[in-house]
Amino acid sequence: MLKRSPYLLLVLATCIWGGNFVAGKALVLHIPPITLATLRWTLAFCFLLPFFGKQVWELRKAFLHTWKMVLFLSLTGIAGFNTLTYVAVQYTGSINASLMNSATPIIVVLLTWFMMKERLAWSALPGILISMAGVSWIISRGSLSALLHLSFNKGDLFMIGAVICWGLYSVGMKKIAGRIPSSPFLLMQVATALVLMIPLSLIEWSIKLPEVEWNLSLASGLLYIGLFASIVSFLSWNRAIELVGPQRCAGFLNLIPLFSAVFATVFTGESLQLYHLLGAIWIVIGVYLTNYAMKKRQPAV
Repeated sequence: MLKRSPYLLLVLATCIWGGNFVAGKALVLHIPPITLATLRWTLAFCFLLPFFGKQVWELRKAFLHTWKMVLFLSLTGIAGFNTLTYVAVQYTGSINASLMNSATPIIVVLLTWFMMKERLAWSALPGILISMAGVSWIISRGSLSALLHLSFNKGDLFMIGAVICWGLYSVGMKKIAGRIPSSPFLLMQVATALVLMIPLSLIEWSIKLPEVEWNLSLASGLLYIGLFASIVSFLSWNRAIELVGPQRCAGFLNLIPLFSAVFATVFTGESLQLYHLLGAIWIVIGVYLTNYAMKKRQPAV
């Protein structure tokens, strides 16, 4: 059923990524950001290799033929987005980071128009803006003054870079969708990204010399981001892009702050407030309107 339903795939992916925001925020306090991203994708590589390594070898000619796209997707979606996000949360607050992340749907729409020459989906913008308003309401805790008094620092710049990376990744996936099976393709992206990330993480480790105290909770967090946030969510997201395209998928990204708030309430003891419920209603309405507008304009494949 999941293979045929892009909406269930999108909800699954964003739900897992909502948990990844909470887990990543905790893990980066103990493990440097580049090293954390490298460990995450090393675990993902170890999980994927036994199942899809043979297919990667059989498809090696196809990968060589599309090596530029493999490198592009590895740099943007695997290495770039995750590393920049982990770096960003060290310097910027959760309000700033989540607010800028909520701009991703608009960036995806603009990049799709620019890179793929698709007509701008103006009819989807009201839904996107309503959804962003819901995100803003949640992360500002229902306080207009919190939004009006935002300050920006270098962490915000890293987050902007992360958002652009994800927009580029989503559009790039649409361009190559259907040409290579998604699971071995993800493994190839991860392998390529690790070639770039491992040297950087070794340099980071030698500079910071962190003292990591390994325990069950730390290992569980790494297992979550390495298995669920890196494999299950990416395969779900990429399959949904194949089915309905990046513009229709983009609106669902605003569910991530909603799921993050739910996980934070459950696991960190934060209480559920009225602004959570109001923001959630706006987000759901915005996602529905965005998808409805895109569906009328561009039916699912």
